Amino acid sequence: MRIRLAVYNALLPAAALAARAAAPFNAKIAEGLKGREGFRKRWKEKANALDRNGRLIWFHVSSVGEFEQAKPVMDLLARNKGPSLDLALTFFSPSGMNYYERFDRSKRIGAIRFVEYLPVDTARNMRFCLDTLRPDMIVYVKFDIWPNLVVEAARRGIPQVLVSGTLSPGSRRLSRVARSFYGGLYSTLDAIAAISGEDAARFGALSRGPVEIVEAGDTRFDQVCRRIDASGAKLPGGISAAGRTWIVAGSTWPRDEDVVIPGFAALRRAHPEAGLIVVPHEPTPDRLGTIRESLEKARLPFRLLSSLKDAAGFAEPVVVADGVGYLAELYRAGRVAYVGGSFTTGVHNVMEPAVLNLPVFFGPRIDNSFEARELVRLEAAAILGTADDFARECGALLSDRKRLAEKGASAARFVRSHCGAALRCVDLIEKYLDRKR
Repeated sequence: MRIRLAVYNALLPAAALAARAAAPFNAKIAEGLKGREGFRKRWKEKANALDRNGRLIWFHVSSVGEFEQAKPVMDLLARNKGPSLDLALTFFSPSGMNYYERFDRSKRIGAIRFVEYLPVDTARNMRFCLDTLRPDMIVYVKFDIWPNLVVEAARRGIPQVLVSGTLSPGSRRLSRVARSFYGGLYSTLDAIAAISGEDAARFGALSRGPVEIVEAGDTRFDQVCRRIDASGAKLPGGISAAGRTWIVAGSTWPRDEDVVIPGFAALRRAHPEAGLIVVPHEPTPDRLGTIRESLEKARLPFRLLSSLKDAAGFAEPVVVADGVGYLAELYRAGRVAYVGGSFTTGVHNVMEPAVLNLPVFFGPRIDNSFEARELVRLEAAAILGTADDFARECGALLSDRKRLAEKGASAARFVRSHCGAALRCVDLIEKYLDRKR
């Protein structure tokens, strides 16, 4: 492990230079670099403002999805420990930080007293972070663990737990080059709460030593149910007044829209009552312009979601979401869902539409999603490859409302049956937190 860590540290300067070189051409990289400027001063100021009469648990997440997974765990911990516990939260991605600061419309967890970017994972930076924050425990979410942080925390005897741990069969962490390095890192942790028995077995095969590995489930199920059950958000009245049977295409990328938009145009010939809500993964001006061109080519009139605030009704069959933070609520308007990402890196969150009794469709890349694979097995979801597939499969459901309702109910039962992971993760966290006195 020592040699591999030395190699990792030797490569870090080159990676940092590459990031700076790419920044002028990549807005997200540029934003992440800017957000980390002057981090030492901010960390010291925020850490000095903490009331350290009790324990402090540091949660690190990569981005929005991992933050959502962390929420039910942080909330339960805060309820259990009360004022004797503070929480610190760090993000790797600017997307996660932006979401937390601007768009997180859920109830803020009062125990979160410290929120910052995680700096570049150099040994010097991680020593500074640990010296400044002085956490009693570190909790990582899903897979975003950083070698120097893990090793330095272990040297100090700080308990470290990975929750909602994921290790898919095709993960690069299992490759011949990476498996020994990651095996050493996972073995340095105290415990891993995996999302499934299969993931737990892969973690067990990869790691060695005394690390405790348990199957706890995925806290995303808990967060999805909490968000859906507690949401008081209201849809623009025009969507309900339109009287359409809405198909919601969420988190779409261009290749998804190449299937959904012409497929919907074909579907409307047999189902003129159908409507389509397109929610792009990143509604930037360029992306919205591309969607506009695709809809115009398909001869589909549309309205932007932001224009419907005061609309009593409208005739256009398509709505395009031009903001973020509304997808879970928009699924409420739907009867059928299509979830994007599965023609690129992997399918996005299929649980939000499933828990709302919507049958779900997506493209071919679902190895990253346990729940997508299970929904297919239960016949509550299906894989689509072409626009013709979209028109045929959606049309079949709209023509058979009993079948549509049965598939939707099966999807919702699956999600509800997998809740409870947050409680199991909290039990594991408290077990190791109590060992540090």
